[in-house]
Amino acid sequence: MSRDLLHPFSIGALVVGLSMATGAVVGILSVLDSLSSDAVAQQVASTKLSLVWSSSLPGIPQFCSGAEPAVVYMEYDPARKTTSIFKSTLRGEEKLLAEVPGNADVRSLSCSQDGRTIVAYDSDPPMLFLLRDSQLATYRLSGYRPFARAGLYSFLSPDGQSIKLPEKPVLVSGPDLMADISVFPDEQHSVFFMEGHVYVDDAIGIQKYVPADGGWTKAGHEIKLPKDFSSTEIVRCGDHEVASLVGVETSRYMVLGDRSSPQDWLADIGVRRLFRRYNEPFLISGDYGTCAFPLLDRKHWHTTLGIARIERAGVRTFSLPYPEFRIANDNLSFSKDGCYLLLQGTWSGGVVSGNTHLLAVQSPECKR
Repeated sequence: MSRDLLHPFSIGALVVGLSMATGAVVGILSVLDSLSSDAVAQQVASTKLSLVWSSSLPGIPQFCSGAEPAVVYMEYDPARKTTSIFKSTLRGEEKLLAEVPGNADVRSLSCSQDGRTIVAYDSDPPMLFLLRDSQLATYRLSGYRPFARAGLYSFLSPDGQSIKLPEKPVLVSGPDLMADISVFPDEQHSVFFMEGHVYVDDAIGIQKYVPADGGWTKAGHEIKLPKDFSSTEIVRCGDHEVASLVGVETSRYMVLGDRSSPQDWLADIGVRRLFRRYNEPFLISGDYGTCAFPLLDRKHWHTTLGIARIERAGVRTFSLPYPEFRIANDNLSFSKDGCYLLLQGTWSGGVVSGNTHLLAVQSPECKR
């Protein structure tokens, strides 16, 4: 397999691709000085993002960081009826991690925060593929099990030690890597793993569970949901846990565990002010304690003018290297060091091709 990885040198410049060996991401890579965006984006953003590379990657690529940031993704080969799991470094060096039978669901690909544990799932027949370091284990489940996933850590926990499954799977081949992983038994509700606990949305409220005696037990009171709203994501933003709720036509956001405080943390740090200035996003996503959401044009709902990032100290905004990005995946993710952003979608006008874009943060703390 070969891919075209594109790197623009300036607005209007020639986009150059350099072919590399089969199975490798190709292109010329370097971090560029950020190019100016439109006037609207410049007014909102204080930190610039520059384009490192763009590529047409299969599936739903996501960060999977070990010693250094990397991106993982899957590709199905219909001729061979196999799914390949790839990892690409930020320099564009691609490596085949594993090849599994069948057509694994691209939505199921999940990676632990330390980058050591990667899982994927195939609904028909129901198979679980678990990769830890260089070892691959294959498991089967009984009966047809459709796959559903709400948030980034709705399948595999951030530490890679827990997984949501309807039952404990049976080992088919490889070492029994599930021996050290606990199963959260659920197939009907939206589940959100956090560090050390899990939230379950049962369509009425959000209940917290913690590990206890080899299983799980309820902790605290159930948080009631607004009528006709459900959770699409729950993430840790600094020292707070933020739930994204979606209704028929609107979204809402609540900080969990803030009952004792009369203040609204999202309002205090300026997030709700951005919601009023721009179109309210579908969800707040994130990882490693850093959250993000797109700054959407009020007139053109799918057009992204910039990015907002929620940090411990408050909210920070970023300008894009080109104006008017049409986002395809609402899950925005910064790398563990906070110096890179992975975006899926397209820029208007076709100035940059590809469906996946790696951007670098241009700030003193991210000097390379």
